[in-house]
Amino acid sequence: MNAVVRFACAAVLMLGLAGCYVAPYPYPYPAPAPADPMDQPWAAATGALQDVGLTVVTADRATGTLRGTRGNVEGIIEVRVRPDGRVGVEMKARDPDNRDPKLTDRMAEAYNRRMGR
Repeated sequence: MNAVVRFACAAVLMLGLAGCYVAPYPYPYPAPAPADPMDQPWAAATGALQDVGLTVVTADRATGTLRGTRGNVEGIIEVRVRPDGRVGVEMKARDPDNRDPKLTDRMAEAYNRRMGR
């Protein structure tokens, strides 16, 4: 009887081990292509010109220059990728009649707001 119990236990163990399944090693998915570092700053700069009431008249992404006007008031935003890979933004305003003396400050505030800062 003792041999029968041992045999039954051994059979149950063998059947239990035969039913184990080991999944294959999970390989990582390929990484997505990196986004262009100019995308978000370019969109924010374009929106910033519109937020301060300027009409975008020139948008040359190759040179990174955006120009917006309202009458004889002109706002210029230059978006450039620096050698270290970071993006630099420079804002200038031309206002010969001094109608909007804080235009550059308002452009910077609108840009920072759109960038989530």
